[in-house]
Amino acid sequence: MTATVPAAVAWPLIAFMVTVVCIRYAWFNGSAFDTYLNNTLAFMLLAQLLREHEVEQILERGGLIDVTTAQQLSFVAMVFAATEFIGFTLLWSNQSPPKTRRQHRRYRLAAGVLSAAYLVAATRARLAGETLEVSGGWDGVIAWAFYLAMLFVLSAQLLWMCVAELRRGAARRERLVAMCGLTLGIMIGSTTFQAMLLAVTDQLGWTSTIGYRHWFHGYSFFYEAVGTSVMAAVPCVMALRAYCGQDSTSRNWRKLQQLRMSTRAAIPESAFDIHHDSPNRRKTPLQLHQTTVEIRDAILQLRPYFRDIPKSDIDRYIKANAVPPRHRDAAVRALHLSHAAGVKIAGGTPDPIDVADIVKSRSTTLAEETAELVRLARWWPAASEAAETLTDTAKASSTQ
Repeated sequence: MTATVPAAVAWPLIAFMVTVVCIRYAWFNGSAFDTYLNNTLAFMLLAQLLREHEVEQILERGGLIDVTTAQQLSFVAMVFAATEFIGFTLLWSNQSPPKTRRQHRRYRLAAGVLSAAYLVAATRARLAGETLEVSGGWDGVIAWAFYLAMLFVLSAQLLWMCVAELRRGAARRERLVAMCGLTLGIMIGSTTFQAMLLAVTDQLGWTSTIGYRHWFHGYSFFYEAVGTSVMAAVPCVMALRAYCGQDSTSRNWRKLQQLRMSTRAAIPESAFDIHHDSPNRRKTPLQLHQTTVEIRDAILQLRPYFRDIPKSDIDRYIKANAVPPRHRDAAVRALHLSHAAGVKIAGGTPDPIDVADIVKSRSTTLAEETAELVRLARWWPAASEAAETLTDTAKASSTQ
């Protein structure tokens, strides 16, 4: 049926959907996952356009198809949208791409048969210029069955796979994705079952839900399409953020640069650079790894220059910078390291005794290493200022 969403709301959101579809086909179409999802979005967009009053009027005035035919073709587009999403779910279940392609060809064939059968069953309503809800009749019920069959399959497949994913004890991120898929499967299944059930009970005379079904079908498909487009836009937004250097790798790289430059000034021989030709501000994991290696190497070379800092000076530094208890260890480490760098730059003699327990790292992965150094870098400016005061005090004491 024709969408009932106000044009002032519908068309900006449709423009958003068009943008997402175009961007994904242009830059996010390199894998089978992307292709199936992009095809799903394209069919959903087509279905929504065929439901819009303005589009239906243009098609009818142009002598192409009448309004009722456009409405029924929008249902056909939704059948193929569900079919393409089934291909996406087949890959999601860790099925190989070649096997998925072979199996999905059968789904597409079934979608073609169901669509043709739906249009045949809906012929009376189409000739009368009525929606299936208004036309009624057992042929209308059969038409609903043909239309909803692929949606039932999609819902069942989503539910089966998501439950299996949750049972096997997947990681947190996979569980979150599975929960979203489970919710989507329940929504598709419940709305599909409701549509079929109400069509049957209305025909049997047990209920009279034409008004409700017109109201529900007038907006539900629209917001389903918009919601799917919003989720599909997330990778686009993430890619744009990465291009602008706002991804986590790039942000962590930038957070470490002041610490890196300071340790490089103290230990020039630790410096090394890997040049990357990149037209954007994004930093690669290799560049971040290079930074962490350089900082860690400088810290190791600064160990002989670590000196004991009086507890009173540490407490004064903690109080002056309002360091929260959970950040105390990182802040103190930053102070010790900055003080050691100052001793080295001032020409202090290395101490063969390792008193640098403060810099011992327990990290075993790049992510842990980065997180540890980022916590250290957060307090580096304050630590550098405090360490400079300690160095000046030490110099004054030595000259007296």
